[in-house]
Amino acid sequence: MEKNEEKATEQEIITDTPAEKKNDQEYKEQEETPAAQDKDVKDASAAAEGEQMPPVQDDPTAREPGEPDEQDITKTPEAASGETDIPDIPQEPVPDQEISEEVTTPVDESIDSEFEQLLEESLVNIQEINVGDKVEGQISNITDSYIFVSLGGKRDVYAEKADYLDKDGNLPYKVGDNLTGYVVKYTETETFIAKSLVSVNKSVLREAFEEKIPVNGKVLSTIRGGFLVNISGVRAFCPQSQIDTRIVKDIQQYIGQNYDFRIIDFRESGRNIVLSRRALLEEEMERMKHDTLGKLEQGSVIKGRVTRLTNFGAFIDLGGVEGLVHISEFSWTRIESPSDVLNIGDEIRVKVIKMEGEKISLSMKALQSNPFEKAIEGLKEGDTVTCRIVRNLPFGSFAELKPGVEGLIPVSEMAIGRRINHPSEIISEGDMVEAQVMKINSEEKKLSLSLKALQPDPWNNIDEILQEDEIITGIIENVVNFGAFITLKEGVVGLMPSSKIKLAGLKIDKSNIGEEFTVRVVSVDKEGKRISLEPTNIPESPVHDQDDWRKYRKDKKEIELEDSPFADL
Repeated sequence: MEKNEEKATEQEIITDTPAEKKNDQEYKEQEETPAAQDKDVKDASAAAEGEQMPPVQDDPTAREPGEPDEQDITKTPEAASGETDIPDIPQEPVPDQEISEEVTTPVDESIDSEFEQLLEESLVNIQEINVGDKVEGQISNITDSYIFVSLGGKRDVYAEKADYLDKDGNLPYKVGDNLTGYVVKYTETETFIAKSLVSVNKSVLREAFEEKIPVNGKVLSTIRGGFLVNISGVRAFCPQSQIDTRIVKDIQQYIGQNYDFRIIDFRESGRNIVLSRRALLEEEMERMKHDTLGKLEQGSVIKGRVTRLTNFGAFIDLGGVEGLVHISEFSWTRIESPSDVLNIGDEIRVKVIKMEGEKISLSMKALQSNPFEKAIEGLKEGDTVTCRIVRNLPFGSFAELKPGVEGLIPVSEMAIGRRINHPSEIISEGDMVEAQVMKINSEEKKLSLSLKALQPDPWNNIDEILQEDEIITGIIENVVNFGAFITLKEGVVGLMPSSKIKLAGLKIDKSNIGEEFTVRVVSVDKEGKRISLEPTNIPESPVHDQDDWRKYRKDKKEIELEDSPFADL
């Protein structure tokens, strides 16, 4: 009977009730949590440290290889229903209360809270660090080249040992000492510090040199060959040829100015830094030139800035590329010098009139209305106009009728009966004269004028002025190979043939021009407008006179054609 009760008790202990099954499942899940695992680790650690552990007894439930797991047996439907026979297991009965307490005991949460507290404290100790910040920490290690410093919060930084050596080359620090420095480099993997801000800046400048990053600096003064520049407390050198893209004439204009530079050389740990402003300017100009040429075309109207003035025009910066406004394209009026109209730095509107690659011709005149068309309205050939002489040239004079409207007075149209070698013989620049409109060329916008057309023609009453065989004193106007021209009256010129000069035994050359000379009037040809003269001490020679006049008329026609620039007008 007792044996049966004992067996029944074992049956009750081993056989899982539904509640016990649930407790077993919760227990297994707790065993799988990090806290439970951590508990096992602590138990193992305690055992390693020699803590007293409960004696280990032989497990009567231990199974040989190949035997079924007891837990698996109890979880079968048959075991749950109590229909499967359970083998006798010799073990002491365990009270239900003890089993319940063992299964339902909650995991110790003190470990988690302690871990969270330590983590929070370590995060608080981590400083927010930026490049340039001043930091201080304890030296944890010193090598041949570097010093390692702990800032707390599992953050270590390092510095170059050479940066902290004294003047004798010794390091006045040891492990455990506090070290102060400035953050030069900060990444997720490393933090580098230096002794001073200058070292910080030099490190930044070295990085700027390697990465070709522009830096800003102030020009302090001039030194031999260039300029001294301050970049964040570090002194650098900029050659004079690298301060601008154009030739520097006034170097003082750069002193005290702040510019962007590119570091083109970095040597001796930052003690020798060479800068270039020109490199940045050229890069910017190249970019602007590409953009400008891409949108420019003939006929485009664009704004530009005057960069240079010459005697033949002005160069205009259009944005990375220059164009030329020729002096003839400044205005419809004549311009003596580009500086009379423009100054360097002026912003103007221009029109592109021609493009050949990067060679661009510009015009200001093209944006102005042409005054010629308005000036010739109501003007016709034969009209008399008042004009101002603006230029005297060997072939004639240009006269301004209105601003921007000019006409040409050929030298052959200057005076009647008088040979003119240069317009300045009878008129000067700035003189106001009256002229007659000889021809209008609207297509080429040209006007031909004449002074002679408005002068009285003395040949209309030549009989009252001169008589044949009359002896008269005149002035030698010109000497040519076939004779000498002598002015007798205003607009009346006669020819003394070279044959008559030889017969009289005279020697007349160009050195005698302007001298008075007395002659006899041999003949007057009113129709041909010719007067033949001779010295007063020789007889008449009609045959020679006719030959000399024939030669004169031929030469005169050739000379008139050569003198007139409007011969084909």
